[in-house]
Amino acid sequence: MTATDRRPLGVVSIGVPWFGIETATRHLNETRAMLAEHYALAGPEAVVTDAGALEEAIDSLRQANVDALLLQVATFPDGEAPARLAQALNVPIIVHSLPEPALDREISLNSLCGANMITYTLTALEAPHTFAHGDPADESVQRALLARIRAAMALGELRRTRVGLIGFRAPGFYPCAFDELLLRRELGVAIDHVGLNELSRELESGARRDAPREKFPLIEGGELPAEGVARMERFYGALTNVVRESGHQVIAIKDWPEFFDADVVGGFWPVLGWIQEDGVVLAPEGDVNGAVTMALQRALTETIPTLVDVSAWDDEGSTLTLWHYGGAESLARDPGEIRYGAYGREVEYTFAQGRATLARIGLYGGQLRLLTIAVELLDERVTLRRAAGLARTVNTPAGEVVHRLLDDGWEHHPCLVYGDLGDEFAAFAKLSGLSYTAL
Repeated sequence: MTATDRRPLGVVSIGVPWFGIETATRHLNETRAMLAEHYALAGPEAVVTDAGALEEAIDSLRQANVDALLLQVATFPDGEAPARLAQALNVPIIVHSLPEPALDREISLNSLCGANMITYTLTALEAPHTFAHGDPADESVQRALLARIRAAMALGELRRTRVGLIGFRAPGFYPCAFDELLLRRELGVAIDHVGLNELSRELESGARRDAPREKFPLIEGGELPAEGVARMERFYGALTNVVRESGHQVIAIKDWPEFFDADVVGGFWPVLGWIQEDGVVLAPEGDVNGAVTMALQRALTETIPTLVDVSAWDDEGSTLTLWHYGGAESLARDPGEIRYGAYGREVEYTFAQGRATLARIGLYGGQLRLLTIAVELLDERVTLRRAAGLARTVNTPAGEVVHRLLDDGWEHHPCLVYGDLGDEFAAFAKLSGLSYTAL
């Protein structure tokens, strides 16, 4: 991906000319050079020190339609500048303060105090913001900045997201309940309803799409018969057409009981995973908040997330057994281990090894809330007739995690994505205003 393909990030450094502008300019140049490797940058390349330059910066950022703003506190600034930026742009802001170069002689920047003033102002204005402090040449500071920027950009992406809900939620699955207007008010996420009849119509039309694999080894041994493969390809073609016609990249679908035939060879569930290889975020069982969580994970990582159940735990190894259907097969630790059930509905594989984050945007008491669980997927084969894996918890004993899930009434669908995203989710919670539980 080139810089021109990326969403624009606003970068503005503010200060006053009677502090150490030379040092501040060096920091700005280092910051821009680092960020240019990840984002298309918008905003002035010099420190903004007067009202005219500030208005020019605001005009350029509006034209660039930035999703977030890195507001670097070059020196103690004019206090009106952050308020003007916040109200003019209405985007999440990351306030970045700079260290003093030589505390044995003088306060040459007074950037930290400036950041304190700015965060007070932004808090009073109820403008979404977070902060980071340190030298932008320091790798730990770079990681902190990038984590917060990723969170801010992801919030910007969610504000443009429309979830396509095909059908409704699965019957009796109250944890898949959602508040359409709350999602729109708090996160900017809109929902478009698509009838299940659209999928039925495509199936009746004979739509078909070739399966993304040639072999279908069975869990029980042997190969799935040709008629089973053909049935899956009809489901694949029909769902592909419905998703494309809807124009949505985030989908929640009521995939059963309407499309679950217990005694017919060739199932629907493998197709849910294949669709996600097209870059579509897809949550089964009509789980809208699950789809929104996965969309957030996708925005943070540009990788494929998946919805899971926590089906067991082990105190000795502090592991959770994760298990579900509908996951993308590219998440398997070994493509050679992928197996199908006798009727072509089930897909069995073990999740790949690596650090990962379980997350959930949930609904409780008329409010949205956010949960994350830091885990390490183990390199141990799991054969449970679904996508499954053993996840060792990193910060909280597995038994305590399960008790928190049950005691606090969390939804039974956490969402899995690879990567250690604790900093990103903490920043997202701060920016979005969601209450946050990190385990």
